Amino acid sequence: MYTRDLNGCEVNKDISIEELETIARKMRAYCITAIALAKSGHTGGVMSIIDIATALYFKFLRHDPRNPEWEDRDRVFWSAGHKAPALYAALGLSGYFDINGIVNLRKYGSGFEGHPNRFKLPGIEASSGSLGQGLGIAVGSALNAKKTKKNYRIFCIMGDGELQEGSIWEAAMSASHYKLDNLTAIIDRNRLQIDGCVSDVMEIEPLKEKWEAFGWNVIECNGHNIKEILEAFGLACSFKNEPSVVIANTIKGKGISFTENICSYHGMPPKDGISGKESLETALNEINCKYFTNELLCSLLKSAAEYQDSIDNKIKSLEPKFSKNYFWNQQSEMKVEMSPNRAGFGKGLEEAGKDPDVVVLGADITESIKMSSFYEKYPERKQRFYSMGIAEQNMTAVAAGFAKEGRIPFIGSYGVFVTGRNWDQIRTTICYNNYNVKIVDAHGGISVGPDGATHQALEDISNLYYLPQMKIIVPVDSIEARKATLAIKNTYGPATIRIAREATPIVTKDDTCFEFGKANIIRYRETSKRFVDAFEIFLSDGYINENEDITIIACGPILAEAMRAAYILKEEYDIETRIINLHTIKPLDESAIIKAMKETNLIVTCEEHQKGGFGNIIAGTSAKNRKANEPFALKMIGVNDRFGESGQPWDLMKIFGLTAEFIANESKKLIEENQSVLHMIKG
Repeated sequence: MYTRDLNGCEVNKDISIEELETIARKMRAYCITAIALAKSGHTGGVMSIIDIATALYFKFLRHDPRNPEWEDRDRVFWSAGHKAPALYAALGLSGYFDINGIVNLRKYGSGFEGHPNRFKLPGIEASSGSLGQGLGIAVGSALNAKKTKKNYRIFCIMGDGELQEGSIWEAAMSASHYKLDNLTAIIDRNRLQIDGCVSDVMEIEPLKEKWEAFGWNVIECNGHNIKEILEAFGLACSFKNEPSVVIANTIKGKGISFTENICSYHGMPPKDGISGKESLETALNEINCKYFTNELLCSLLKSAAEYQDSIDNKIKSLEPKFSKNYFWNQQSEMKVEMSPNRAGFGKGLEEAGKDPDVVVLGADITESIKMSSFYEKYPERKQRFYSMGIAEQNMTAVAAGFAKEGRIPFIGSYGVFVTGRNWDQIRTTICYNNYNVKIVDAHGGISVGPDGATHQALEDISNLYYLPQMKIIVPVDSIEARKATLAIKNTYGPATIRIAREATPIVTKDDTCFEFGKANIIRYRETSKRFVDAFEIFLSDGYINENEDITIIACGPILAEAMRAAYILKEEYDIETRIINLHTIKPLDESAIIKAMKETNLIVTCEEHQKGGFGNIIAGTSAKNRKANEPFALKMIGVNDRFGESGQPWDLMKIFGLTAEFIANESKKLIEENQSVLHMIKG
């Protein structure tokens, strides 16, 4: 089946169209199985790109699975990184690694992350997932090939909704300018994105004419006809003096009836799981891959279960041990309800929408971050909702224009995209002008889970804190998120609310004291049927020192872990803990921090963020207000200078050492390390 080119590279030239179609069915079967077992993933785009990936990796590319770093290989950059399972299936079936490992998709440590990580699997040219960046990488690679007189070709796979990112068109302009005829862009034109039809979210047509205007050779084809796809690739590679773009017309969710052209299947696994109407079982029957037998499926299911067992055992070995299991809802008492604090944000935005000056600008994930609550119950508010598409920089500047005219715009997206990609616009256009724009920094921290590092915001507090005029609030739970949303709406100037994606413990009540800019002091009293009733909460300026042994300061959902750590410390070691809910990071309640430093002498900071983004704010405030003769020690708990990984949210919290068990353990160590000095001073 394999022939060799002049360089001795193993390439598949003799394979027939029928054989390629069989491979495509295999890829679909493996991908839908992996997505179903992961219980998350982007079914729609994965299925729409598979025929293209099949033609590319099994017929057209020059590449060698036995030598992934072969210098003269063709390069493929998956800018649309959310289609990762299709990439994994193509590489696995090509021979880069054992394809059966794909059933551990989105599981911690498997390498099959929610978005491609080039350090985890061979054959991946670049880690990706932040849309709009792949074409620029491809341009750089193509320029290098020209400069070094190499004859390898470069391909870049993009989605059509992705073309809403302005960076795509900057890269397109440069490719044309440098006449990069060794570069082929491939557009998976399935016409759907998260929020709906591409034409409704943000129109990109006329697509052919736009690319031609940018100086590209445009070829259109049926993205599910492998013969047409191969012909399109051949035409692209024979064209001279211009880069080529293949616009492949596809069907989102292709090959599985219940996913085809269904917008919700952009980021959803089979609804029914393994069996049912919309299930893995139904999907595999429709794909009709004879290779994918029941015996193979059972073997894959067993392998995935065994892998998860190994991860569970690893996590258990890492966790500090106590006299009993203190984890959430594992006891007959101290019960909590769970709710995503994004849901509380949605309720707050719904209330804020009563003000006719409030406008909302979406960036293609409005339902996911609950911005849709603004108009779902009140359709007339749709007139104040503006879809900006996948274009965070423009969304930010447009919001500034609204604010300039006296409106109160809310903008939102994943935290990494709405505080990072558009940082310059936030700094110069919003903060420098002191415009009244509200930023919804959604899905903050590692608890976004299986999507992996590209979607886990771990630097956003640092990105924003040092911007003049900016205000930042990070609510602990859904109840506080509603209050926080209304607080920033009613506070003039640039403001950000950081909210998490996954369900986390509700540890406050509707009548819990809350004031923007003022911390809460929380004290554990005694066990109770409900966790929230075991604590007493005060505004910081009304709290009287109780001579606690240590202070734990946190913000956001990790504060609930700090509260549980205080519970553990008291029950296990009779250690009294002052907990500070520093929900408003800016403006900072410095007096609450200073009092804690002087009265307890020991502080532990906790953050679901790169260590120091929050902790150094506390450390700096403490250091500048500490006198030379005052004893003080501080320890920071957070992510240790690394990117996140794919995995289940609670697994990641434990693996990264961010749950109460780790906080309690580190707090006890800090007390023991300073016990003799503090005992002598306190008498």
